[in-house]
Amino acid sequence: MGRLLCHCLVVEEAEVRRVIRQGARTLEDIGVRCDAGTGCGSCRAGIAILLDEELRRRAQRGDADDVLAQLGLFGTKPQP
Repeated sequence: MGRLLCHCLVVEEAEVRRVIRQGARTLEDIGVRCDAGTGCGSCRAGIAILLDEELRRRAQRGDADDVLAQLGLFGTKPQP
């Protein structure tokens, strides 16, 4: 087993990173996709850090449309 991020619902950090890469853009999106953050809420700060890391990674890579979509600006890109 990998490193647990959400202890209440036994969701590993790798699973949260996977759903972020697959298009989750908010804490609520992540909760819907893998349940992380929907229990006691103590992991939500850690989830927010992972979201921020992904935003910065995409910005450095130059994915302007993804960055704007993640910020909630100009709609969202269609999911693959």
